[in-house]
Amino acid sequence: MNAAPEQTTTLARRVRSGALWGAVNVGASRILSFVSTIIVARLLAPEHFGALAVAIVVQTIALNIAELGATAALGRGDRDPDEIAPTVFTIALVTSGLLTAAMVAAAPWLAGVLGDPAAADVIRVLAITVALAGLSSVPTAMVWRDFLQGRRIAVDLANIAVSLALVVPMAGWGWGALALAWSRVGGQLVAAIGYWIITPRRYAPGWSRTEAGGILRIGLPLAAANLVVFATLNLDYVVVGRVLDPVALGLYLMAFNLASLPSNVVTAIVRTVAVPAFGRLHAVGALPEQAVRVTRGLSYAAFPISALLIGVAGPLMVTLFGEKWAPAASAMLGLGVFGMARILTELFADLCVGAGRTLGLFWVQVVWLVVLAPALWFGVSQWGIAGAGYAHAVVAWLVVVPVYLVLVRRGVGASASRVLGACLLPAVGAVACAVAAGLVASAVGAPVVAVLAGGAVGLAVYAVVTLPVGLTYLASFRSRASEETPNPAAQAAPEQEVAR
Repeated sequence: MNAAPEQTTTLARRVRSGALWGAVNVGASRILSFVSTIIVARLLAPEHFGALAVAIVVQTIALNIAELGATAALGRGDRDPDEIAPTVFTIALVTSGLLTAAMVAAAPWLAGVLGDPAAADVIRVLAITVALAGLSSVPTAMVWRDFLQGRRIAVDLANIAVSLALVVPMAGWGWGALALAWSRVGGQLVAAIGYWIITPRRYAPGWSRTEAGGILRIGLPLAAANLVVFATLNLDYVVVGRVLDPVALGLYLMAFNLASLPSNVVTAIVRTVAVPAFGRLHAVGALPEQAVRVTRGLSYAAFPISALLIGVAGPLMVTLFGEKWAPAASAMLGLGVFGMARILTELFADLCVGAGRTLGLFWVQVVWLVVLAPALWFGVSQWGIAGAGYAHAVVAWLVVVPVYLVLVRRGVGASASRVLGACLLPAVGAVACAVAAGLVASAVGAPVVAVLAGGAVGLAVYAVVTLPVGLTYLASFRSRASEETPNPAAQAAPEQEVAR
C-alpha cells in the first residue's frame, strides 16, 4: 500500500488549518499595525521616519542572519527536534549576542554611512530586538514547525498592541524616532515571552558537533541569501538618503510600506505553513505539481491588491496619512509593480527551502543586488523617489523572476513555463485593474470617494478579465464543500444493516 497519498491528504488538512489561522493572525496583525502607522504618521514628521528607516536597514539585516539560518532545520519538519533544537538554540544565542554588541558599538559609523548621523541612537535601541530574537528563536521555530498558528495569534497581536500603547505617549513627549524604536523593543519583549509560553516543547542550549554540521549546511546558505536579499531590499533607503534628503527618505519609506502591504501580508500568511508543508511534500515527491497550483492561487489573490494601490495611490495616501504625505504617491507605480514580483520571488524561495536546495538562493540574491545597485542610483538621480520604484520593478521582473524560475526548475523540479503561465492571466487582469481604478479615481474630486469608486471599478474589471480562473476556484470550493458535507443516507446505512 502506498502511504504517500494518505500522507499528502493529512498534510493538506494540517496546512489548511494552519493557513486559516495564519490568515486570521496576519490579517488582524496587519490591520492593527496599519492603524498604528496611520496614528504615528499624524504625530511625527517625515524626517523621523527617515531616521527609523536607516536604523531598520541595520536591524533587518542583523535579524535575518542572527541565527545563521539554523531554525530552518527545525522548520522543515523532517528531523526530530529533540536531536537538533539544543544546538540550534546555542547557535542562535551566540550569533544574536555578537550582532547586538556590534550594532551598539558601530551605531555612529553605520548611521553616518547610511546618510543620517541622527539615527545612531535609534540603531542602538533596535539592537535590543536582535538579542530578544535570539532568545525566542527556537520557540518561534517550534510553533512554525507544528502549524500552531492558532496559538500564535495572541502573541503577535500583543506585540503590536504593546508597541502602539507605547509609541503614542512617547511621540507626545517629543521622543521622535526614538519613540518608534523603543515601542518596537517593548512589543518584541512581549512576543519573546509569549512564544516561550505557547511553544509545545522547551529546550535548553546544548551542543552536538555532528548535528551542527548538518544544521549549518542548510542554514548558512540561507543566512547568506537573507543577508544579501535584505541588503537588496534596503539598498534603496541608502541611495535615497544619500542622493536626496531625510524628508524624501521618510516619504519613500511610507510609500514602500504601503506598496509592500500586499506582498508582506500574502508572504506572511504563506510562510506560516509553507516551508513545513513544502518539506513534507518534497519527501513524497508531490512538490513540483503543487508549486504550479500555489503560484496560480497566490497570483490570483494578491496581484489585484497591488494593482489597486497603484491605481488609487494619490487619493489613498492623502486619505490615510494626510496632505503632507501626498508626494509619496509618486513612488507607488514602480513599487506596486515590484510588489507583485516580490510575491513570486518569496514563494520561489520557500519552495527551494522546502526542497532543501538553499545554495542557489544565495547566488540569485547576489545577482539581484549587483544589478539593482546601479539601477537605483540612476533612477533616483533622474526621477527622485519615483525612480527608486521604477528601478525595483524593472530589475525584479526582467532579471530576478527569470533567474528564480531557473532555480525552481532545477531545485524543485517544477516546469518553469507552467509556473510562469500560472500567473499570466492574473498579471493581465492586474494591469487592467490598475488602469481602470486610476481612470475613475482621477475623475473624482474627494479623496475618500476616489479611493472607494476606483477600488470598486478596478476589482470589477479584474474579476471580468480573470473570470476563467475565478470559475475554476469556485468549482473547486464547491467540490470540496460537497465532499466534506455528511451524507445522511450513507450514515443511516450501517444502522439498517445492523437491524437486518
